[in-house]
Amino acid sequence: MMKLINTIEIAPLKYSKETHELPESSDYPDPDEWFRKWEEAVSKLNIDFHAIQKDSYLVDIQTIDDENLQIILETNLKEINWAEFEDQIIAFGGGIVLKDDDEILIIPTCCGDIGNIKEWKKILDCKTLEWSEMWIGHPWIFYRKENGKVQFSDYSDVNLSELVDIKAVFEIDESELKNELEKVKQHQINFKNRISNILHKMNIKNAEKISKLMTGIE
Repeated sequence: MMKLINTIEIAPLKYSKETHELPESSDYPDPDEWFRKWEEAVSKLNIDFHAIQKDSYLVDIQTIDDENLQIILETNLKEINWAEFEDQIIAFGGGIVLKDDDEILIIPTCCGDIGNIKEWKKILDCKTLEWSEMWIGHPWIFYRKENGKVQFSDYSDVNLSELVDIKAVFEIDESELKNELEKVKQHQINFKNRISNILHKMNIKNAEKISKLMTGIE
């Protein structure tokens, strides 16, 4: 079954009040042993989270409780100049993850953020049968629609205009995508509302505006 997951990127050491070191993968040739050591180190930090897969800092926003969300907010906002907050606060890094039968097929890449959900919405509005680019960070991917299906390419660092023969690596039902997008859209709205409520409790002004900026909601 196909599923979309709305994620943000959480680098655990950023939220530690003490000095910690995470194990280097080069010290543990066995990836499973490295991951156990990594989880053990992370468990000693101030924030509790579970990444969607090994070697990832991407976390499903629905799994972050209010206590940990407040820690994230306090850390991200502690150096903000409130007179210029609209220019300094950006959306959380991360974005939409696509899973099918428990296999992750699309994951947001470098510089992708939670606001990139609008890129996924463009798929439903797309009228052409030609390949189109979807920004999920870099590298990015391409998609096209055909007979009720949405086909996706592999990741690419090359612009659409420079590619000659794009290959589809998998496809999903457009109707399933539409249903899943409605779900993650609501998850994002709920996440924005939770952030706004926590900011109010923290006595931070402009809580609603800040929550929209942090979640990429326009």
